[in-house]
Amino acid sequence: MRNPQSSRAKLPPLATLPAFSIAARTGSLTLAARELHLTSGAISRQVKSLEDALGVQLFHRRHNAIALTDAGRQYLTHVNAALATLENGTRALLPDRVRLVIQAPITLARRWLIPRLGTYRQANPDVDLNIQSLALGPGDVPDVTISYNRGSEESRFPSAFLLDRTVAVCSPLLISGAAKALSPAALLDLPILLDTADAWSWRRWCGAADIPFQPRGGSIAFDTDEASIDACMTGLGIGQASPALIERELREGQLILLCPAIDPIVGAYEIAGAPPNGRAAGFTQWLQTWRASGDPPLP
Repeated sequence: MRNPQSSRAKLPPLATLPAFSIAARTGSLTLAARELHLTSGAISRQVKSLEDALGVQLFHRRHNAIALTDAGRQYLTHVNAALATLENGTRALLPDRVRLVIQAPITLARRWLIPRLGTYRQANPDVDLNIQSLALGPGDVPDVTISYNRGSEESRFPSAFLLDRTVAVCSPLLISGAAKALSPAALLDLPILLDTADAWSWRRWCGAADIPFQPRGGSIAFDTDEASIDACMTGLGIGQASPALIERELREGQLILLCPAIDPIVGAYEIAGAPPNGRAAGFTQWLQTWRASGDPPLP
C-alpha cells in the first residue's frame, strides 16, 4: 500500500521563513537582522539553509544588496500568506490588543516609516497599526497625525523627528558617470523636475548653491515628491529629494547624487496637534528616537 506521506513535499526549516520574508521586504540582510535582533551572518545562513532545502536560489546577491529571483518572488507570496495566517491566528488568542491609527504623508509612510516599523513592532507586539495616507482624505480618527511643515532653519523644528534636507539627484539613464561632476549651474541646463508648483525645494537648493533658480532645460511639475521621485528614476530629469527617502535607490544605483555638498533644510516632519497620551505617546517617543540617534541611514 502506498504511504500517503510519500506524496507530500518535505517542508523547509520553518524557522527560516521570517528571515526570508523580512529580507525580501527590506532588500537587505542587515535590515532583516536588525528587525529580528540577529547578526547579518545569521540571517544569511538562514536564507542559505532555506535555499538548500528548496533546491532553488531565492535571491540574487550583489555587493551589499539583494534582489528576489523569479522563484523567490513566487515563493514569497506563499510564505507571506502563511505567516499572515499564523499572525492572525495568534492575534485571535490575545484579547488585550491595542489598535493605533497613524496618519502620515504618503511618501514618508512608504519610504521612511515602513522600513523602520519592524523595530516598533518588535518592542510592541500587542499593538495593531493602521497606517493611513493623508493624500487619500479622511479615514478613521487618527491617534497620531504626522504633518510636514516647510522651513529653512533647524531651530524652527525643535520637536521634529525628521528634518527634511534636499539634494539633487538623477537616474543614470539621464547622464553618464562623467556628468556627475557637473556644477550646480550646469544642472539647470538639464530638464528639471519639481515636487511642488512653486519649486520650493529647487529654490532653497539654488539659494544654498548661491545661484539663481533659472531652469533653462525646461521643467515638469508634480504635486507630490513621490511622483517627482518616480519621474526622476525613469530618467525624465534632475530632481530634488531627501536622502532619508531615497536610501535604497541611492544604495542600489537607481539614483545618482549630484553636488552632494549642497543639502539645505527645506522642512521637517512633526507630530501635529496636542501631545498624545497612552500608546500614541509611546509611538511618538519611538519616532523621536530616530532624531536622537541622528536617523542613521539604512544599510
